[in-house]
Amino acid sequence: MNWTVPTIAGIQRATAVLTLICTALMLFLVSAHAAIGSAIGGVLMIANLYLLVVIGKAIVGLAAGSGGAVARLGAVIAPLKLLFFMLVVYLVITRMRVDLFGFILGVLTQFAAIFIETVRVAIRTPTADRTDMLGSEEG
Repeated sequence: MNWTVPTIAGIQRATAVLTLICTALMLFLVSAHAAIGSAIGGVLMIANLYLLVVIGKAIVGLAAGSGGAVARLGAVIAPLKLLFFMLVVYLVITRMRVDLFGFILGVLTQFAAIFIETVRVAIRTPTADRTDMLGSEEG
């Protein structure tokens, strides 16, 4: 069985392209304020996924390299990253007063990128591999 999944780099590229497209559309169709919000939302999502990868590697390294206390520290890092991004989003919305509609569309570019990359990888997978992934038995 050959499993193919989208890569983090592919998702990041697709998110960057979608963020640029969304920001340009917001600039021409809505306003510059909405375009800035869209760009900020997309950049935050790109940074979030990048930090998630870095933290994931750190957690695996800490867990493999030593025992108890350090492994528990690794388990705390991910929730701290989430709290950090919640604080950043709060500050962006309240202090910078970004356009919420644009910001939300910028954030949604990552979800769209994940969907697009998943479909792209599934289409590139040979038909025989796709039937194996679905559980079909060969004759």
